[in-house]
Amino acid sequence: MSSHREKPTRLPFVVPLLALGTFVMVTSEFIIAALLPEVSADLGVSISTAC
Repeated sequence: MSSHREKPTRLPFVVPLLALGTFVMVTSEFIIAALLPEVSADLGVSISTAC
C-alpha cells in the first residue's frame, strides 16, 4: 500500500471575489431597507414615495 497524497486544489481567484460581491450587495440592500422609514419621515413623504 502506498500512501499517495494529492496536492490540495485551490479555489479559482474569482470565487472569493464573487462571494465578497454577493455579501456587499445583500448587506447594502438590508441597510437601505432598514433606513427607509427614517428617510421617508425626514422627507415628509410616505415610504412608498421614498422608494
